[in-house]
Amino acid sequence: MKRSMFVTAGVLAIGLGTVLAPTAAADDYGNTVEYRACSDQFRLPWEPAAPTKSVVVSPFGTADMHCASWHGVTQVYQVDPWGNKHRINPAKFVVPLPFFVWDPATF
Repeated sequence: MKRSMFVTAGVLAIGLGTVLAPTAAADDYGNTVEYRACSDQFRLPWEPAAPTKSVVVSPFGTADMHCASWHGVTQVYQVDPWGNKHRINPAKFVVPLPFFVWDPATF
């Protein structure tokens, strides 16, 4: 009886540990990848279409954009006039060109 209670408690502890364990947040690539200036790769929606430029919706236009790519995943952030960094997230809908949207939260 006691042995089955210990086994049950162990299985329950392992199960809860895997469910409740914090997940790793992949917000940054760490120190292995450098961000580089990439404002020239973006355009605003009302600007003339350029086949190689991604569309971005941001209150700061395309100024001070920085990109990093790692294994096909790209992260973009923009520095506002006060020095705060804001993520530029890919839009969740499908369009012919890559479409990015400014995130008001800072990091």
